[in-house]
Amino acid sequence: MIESMDWNSSRGFWILGLTHGIASNNPDLIFNPVHFEAGEIYTQITNWEKLQPVEYGPGMDSYCHLVDKPGADCQISFDENILKIEGDLSKLERNGQDKRWNIFGNIGIWFRHVLAIQERHGIYSLHASSIYKPEVNELMIIAGKAGTGKTVYLLESILRGYQIFSTELTFFQLTEKGIVFYRGALMDNIRVGSFIYDFPDVANVLGIDLPQCENPWDYKINVDMHQVSTESKTLLNPRLSFIFPRIESGYTHAIVHDIPQPRVLTRLLFEVASEKIGSTFLMYEELPAVGLDNNQLVKNRFRAIRELVEAPKWQIKQARNILAGPKSCMEVVDE
Repeated sequence: MIESMDWNSSRGFWILGLTHGIASNNPDLIFNPVHFEAGEIYTQITNWEKLQPVEYGPGMDSYCHLVDKPGADCQISFDENILKIEGDLSKLERNGQDKRWNIFGNIGIWFRHVLAIQERHGIYSLHASSIYKPEVNELMIIAGKAGTGKTVYLLESILRGYQIFSTELTFFQLTEKGIVFYRGALMDNIRVGSFIYDFPDVANVLGIDLPQCENPWDYKINVDMHQVSTESKTLLNPRLSFIFPRIESGYTHAIVHDIPQPRVLTRLLFEVASEKIGSTFLMYEELPAVGLDNNQLVKNRFRAIRELVEAPKWQIKQARNILAGPKSCMEVVDE
């Protein structure tokens, strides 16, 4: 049920077949373009390919209610499909330095709330970029936390003529026909140094005019990869490769370790599927917030990951840990 309150402003979004309502007594909190429009570093478009606007109203799959109370301490609560935050939210918005951790930042609490709601409806997310090789119907899932090297695989794949399926999160659902993968975000925040020093040809492929900056490794730009993405927004039962990378400069050859046991692969994938939803974090760099996990979500997620690894309807080509440099990341992978 929608909490009874006279909201001054509201909006709604359709994401992967589900509807999400947002309402507040302060319109500035929910209409900040840096969180919802393409081309911004902090945008939700780096999590999902598209947020389709819909009308706010009853019967939505989730709600986020924000009550701005000047001078009040901040309180966060969950009630079934409702996330409620109240307190001096305007002050937090003014003082927060890194907008990624704002309520609607691209790794903020609303993003995690939507992921949890998706899981309730059987749509699971891996913290992984994914690359499609259409000639062999293979989806390469590059899994890992920030900084492990997922972007390196995206850029190298573009040079090899592969298709980008998702830059940050890989979404899947188990159905009667098998496993369905949904195309994720096609925008990625990439350091300018990656183009200048490691992949200069990719900037030309994507038509990017690189900005002048004093330290290119400290400056990120929002990169659109739609032109090198898949034609289809879904893939049914593709052949799968799972890569867990660690990219470091100086490695001219890859060090590769296969993951032979399904139990080990299940554990690794369960960890990358749980990271965003379950981890605690600091909103606005000062407000502690618990993860949004619970026992039922955890159990269902484990069953989904185990079926992903063990079900016979699709084939797993490889599962590997790889330590490599930017230019050697595809060694062995393409065999």
